Amino acid sequence: MRVLYHDMYRPPAEVEQELAAEYRDLEDLLRESDFVSVHTSLTPRTRHLINAARLALMKPTAVLINTSRGPVIDEQALAQALQQGQIFAAGLDVFEREPQVHPGLLACENAVLIPHLGSATVTTRLAMANLAVDNLLAGLEDRRPPALLNLAAWEHRTPPG
Repeated sequence: MRVLYHDMYRPPAEVEQELAAEYRDLEDLLRESDFVSVHTSLTPRTRHLINAARLALMKPTAVLINTSRGPVIDEQALAQALQQGQIFAAGLDVFEREPQVHPGLLACENAVLIPHLGSATVTTRLAMANLAVDNLLAGLEDRRPPALLNLAAWEHRTPPG
């Protein structure tokens, strides 16, 4: 499979070579790709990253997949592109205004819509549960939790006793 990618931070050439991945600017990536899988954080810069103009660049046989953040995709523009056959299909695990789904998307037979279940395998959910338990036990034993997100809160805690 030919792999194209776009990222704000391009890795070294040896990484691209090792992964057999070819860098493209976003517009070229959309023009050339059969499947576009979106993996980005939500920032003011990425809100509606995939909008009507960018959907218009895609092939009529292309499939758009979003498992990142809902507002990265302009759902109204996507619904219109799907209904008009501008792109072939879409798969969404996240939505612009969760838990609401744009009514235009609900009417599209060429859209697969799931409510944030992309990680819902038994293995993944068990790993998530085990990580939560490990964090809880570490906190109760005054050890740094393995998946600590707020280092400042941990460093300013009042030790037990």
